[in-house]
Amino acid sequence: AECGSASGVPLLVDGDLKMNESTAIEMYLSSIAPKFASLTPKQRAKDAQFCCLKETCLGAVAKPLFGGKDKEGIQAAWKKFLPVVEGILPKEGFVNGLDFPTVADLAIVNITMAYMPFGASLKPGEVDIEAEFPTLVAHAKRTMEVGEVGKAVSESTSMKAAFGGF
Repeated sequence: AECGSASGVPLLVDGDLKMNESTAIEMYLSSIAPKFASLTPKQRAKDAQFCCLKETCLGAVAKPLFGGKDKEGIQAAWKKFLPVVEGILPKEGFVNGLDFPTVADLAIVNITMAYMPFGASLKPGEVDIEAEFPTLVAHAKRTMEVGEVGKAVSESTSMKAAFGGF
């Protein structure tokens, strides 16, 4: 509760800063990351947009997943939001047009690689993410080809972790 969260996750403690909420944490971390120091306000806004889209997708997928693994609800959530995300992704390179990924690109990796709730919804929803959303998957793979990103995902203990009976 000291971080502002009744549920306990996600949380960030950085010295005397204690906070919750994924997008707020993502925006804070990107603001202090040296590699992102030169991002323009427009690039930071684009990063925030993708983080918010990720959270919108997360909420849409989680509701039918946690509400009984409702196949039709899961499919509807994926089909409602992911085409929108695919429609604003670049065909090559990264979202902000730089030679390295930013938070926007990492949000796409999260949608395609995180088990909870995205990965956990694929089987009960009978969603073939690679066949149905090839632009999204290609973008995530391109982002993961960047050494630091691929390494972080492969070494993560939480990215593929399940909870709550999943």
